[in-house]
Amino acid sequence: MHLIGSKVKIRNFETTDWEQFFKLVQDRQNHELAGLEYTDDDDFGHDLLDMYRRRAGAYVIALKDTDEMIGIIELNKRGESEGLLATREIGFVVCKEYRQQGFAKEAIQLLRDYSFNELDLTELWASTEADNVAPQKLLESLEFKYMYEADQTLPYTGQHNLIKYYLLTK
Repeated sequence: MHLIGSKVKIRNFETTDWEQFFKLVQDRQNHELAGLEYTDDDDFGHDLLDMYRRRAGAYVIALKDTDEMIGIIELNKRGESEGLLATREIGFVVCKEYRQQGFAKEAIQLLRDYSFNELDLTELWASTEADNVAPQKLLESLEFKYMYEADQTLPYTGQHNLIKYYLLTK
């Protein structure tokens, strides 16, 4: 994958992304608000980076001019049944110091255009934690429509996780 915008590009993961990647997974807030794996263990961090390098649909958000990794964006399948083949779910997280500067918005726009124009998808979904207002506003500014809220209770933990789902159609 190699999509280029005015400020960012979306590209595949590289081993040279280690330092920025580890910074992302060491930030507990990224885990709590975006569901990104959390670790401060160097070995497990390397395993995670390797997993992302191999994962289909997982990409780096990088600064266009320097190629520095500033975030992760994913385009995940929603299932293999006939009705879901033309749909995907976008997930994204940006390093704290690069938020509120338009980088996530541009990355989502690039992936949206690629999804509808090159992959011929008909729907893009996105979800956020119910209390994570910033990405909700971002999605709405990109014409994603709020569809519903779901409680993703984790079995045997009693932990409730309210998620809001948004939809953009072609």
